[in-house]
Amino acid sequence: MKAVSLALVASFACLSAGGAGAEGKKVTIAGCPYPGVEFACLMIKDKDGTVYNISAASPRPVPNEVAIALTGTVTPKLSLCMQGVVLDDIKWERSKARCPQ
Repeated sequence: MKAVSLALVASFACLSAGGAGAEGKKVTIAGCPYPGVEFACLMIKDKDGTVYNISAASPRPVPNEVAIALTGTVTPKLSLCMQGVVLDDIKWERSKARCPQ
């Protein structure tokens, strides 16, 4: 049982680490927010293919509607979303581009 617990902790650590950059790094992304695989999760994909977890955005952008431009800070926080590099301190604005349906 102890081995299973350690494996789960290691898995969460790997998921939160991502690979998109160092903790505290500011990123700027333009794209279409979309729902994550877990309920209430919100993701956005950068032009290099990196998926970012923007579930902490407040107010929350509407998924699959209008493209947005955002800035956020890479954080080591764990997320129940099970995907994406977690961003914090998210600031975003709508763009005039519509998201493909």
